[in-house]
Amino acid sequence: MRIVYLLEGTETWGGVKVVLEHANGLIRLGHTVVVLSKGPPPTWFPLRAAFRQVSAFTADVIPPADYVIGTYWTTVLPAVEAERGVPVHFCQGYEGDFYPEGEEVVAQIEATYRLPALKLTIGPHLKALIASRFDQPCHDVGNGIDLSHFFPGERRESRTPYRVLVVGPWEWPFKGIRYALEGLRQLKKRRRGGDIWVVRASQLPQSAAERALEVVNDYRSNVDPCEMPTLYKACDLYVSASTEAEGFGLPAMEAMACGVPCVLTAIPSYLSFGKERNYALFAPPRNPSAVADAVDRVLSDPTLWGELRAAGLQVAAQYPIEAAVKRLEGVLLGKFPEGAIKRSTAG
Repeated sequence: MRIVYLLEGTETWGGVKVVLEHANGLIRLGHTVVVLSKGPPPTWFPLRAAFRQVSAFTADVIPPADYVIGTYWTTVLPAVEAERGVPVHFCQGYEGDFYPEGEEVVAQIEATYRLPALKLTIGPHLKALIASRFDQPCHDVGNGIDLSHFFPGERRESRTPYRVLVVGPWEWPFKGIRYALEGLRQLKKRRRGGDIWVVRASQLPQSAAERALEVVNDYRSNVDPCEMPTLYKACDLYVSASTEAEGFGLPAMEAMACGVPCVLTAIPSYLSFGKERNYALFAPPRNPSAVADAVDRVLSDPTLWGELRAAGLQVAAQYPIEAAVKRLEGVLLGKFPEGAIKRSTAG
């Protein structure tokens, strides 16, 4: 097959990495892949596919292909209008949930989801959303990570301060960073602060609002993706307080694959990781006090810590990126009728 991806930018966001992983995976399966992007070549990722930087996704720059895949809502209409191949809408999170209801951009996003394009998602909750809200058939190809990159190291010796990691931009409300940090601030006060060391990683510099909380001990800005496994393994706990708009939550899966226990919010994406729900301690979204209680419980119970580590490793082992790419290939080759894909993951 000849496949073209339309990618708005090449910054180190998780959704960009997934697209590039797909491109590499399809190349390994023997297909021809071209990535067109308005951003520069992604020097932070070992891309094997052909790459071209373009100023706009117009028919004259999109090469003929079997499939043209839009990877964000703004790239789907160009994929449809170009008529250079079957248009595909690859959804990694419903963008309409990122904006207040009633904003003009929400109407534009809704119109995009009604376009005649093959719909693909990375999780069952997104497939259900597209089916119910837009009455569109959709394939869930799942998601995955590079397990040759994210794997457990030596278990950290039990010692304080406990290193608690929170990943993601404060500026994206659906990541729930302020809820996680407020919960950790409460817990530091409860435990007199001395045994918890909060580590932050974000693509962006620390904001004034985050600094004002005075809870973060170590802030890492724009961490090289190749260094993330080392950062995970240097921590005792991973905490995410994402809200329901979270499409998947790659850092949570990466942390589990590195053997780091997790405190997560009880949202559709995280709850779909595995059927047993024993791979993390869950807290309600938008509830800093519940986050504080969950973190306190894990750090106070070495047995629970070990159980979460073991269960998280088992779940992460079922999410190799190769399996997601193989499901994607199956859809594009027409091997799976809508709704008939058999997931090899725990979800």
